Amino acid sequence: MFPTADQIATAIVTACRLTGSNPVLIALGTEGGEKARGRHIALAALVEAFPDARRTGLARSCGYRTPASAVSNLTNFRKQSWWREAWVDEVVGELVSEQYAEAG
Repeated sequence: MFPTADQIATAIVTACRLTGSNPVLIALGTEGGEKARGRHIALAALVEAFPDARRTGLARSCGYRTPASAVSNLTNFRKQSWWREAWVDEVVGELVSEQYAEAG
């Protein structure tokens, strides 16, 4: 299952709040370097929350210009000193809470 546009937006906005990135510029794909940390966190969370979705599609939805390389670089991003797995968990929790709210 592929996430809806609302779920992708939720992931990007939540990740950007945690990292201090601008969600609009992240979604447009114009931010890079340190300012793109929200994009990386959002992608990691979407991959975890939607394991059956195509990863390149998720990366494209997060504003990556080269989705295939973004997915392969996700392991490298996780090794960076700024990376916080708790941020990924928080974004996943936000996505999952929406799914459970719809079911309940």
